[in-house]
Amino acid sequence: MKRYNLSKIMKEAHQIKKYMKLYSLTHGVKNWADCLKLAWVNEKKRVSNEEAKNAEKETMKVSLAEPARRSAYTNNSKGRFGSHYVGD
Repeated sequence: MKRYNLSKIMKEAHQIKKYMKLYSLTHGVKNWADCLKLAWVNEKKRVSNEEAKNAEKETMKVSLAEPARRSAYTNNSKGRFGSHYVGD
């Protein structure tokens, strides 16, 4: 089970409450419960984005750790007139 920073969520809920007029127009916030719900939604979205970013970093590390695939050309491959294949 994930651990959330409850202090951060409560601070965000208080910020939403402070600017309730703005949030009531954009998010439909009308009371304290709506402020808490919106703060929880924001925190869960932040955590899921962070997890996705970490997963993407891990896949990048794995793909960079793998050696590059060799092409079909060897060091002895020569083209017309003795030219050597340089690579892509």
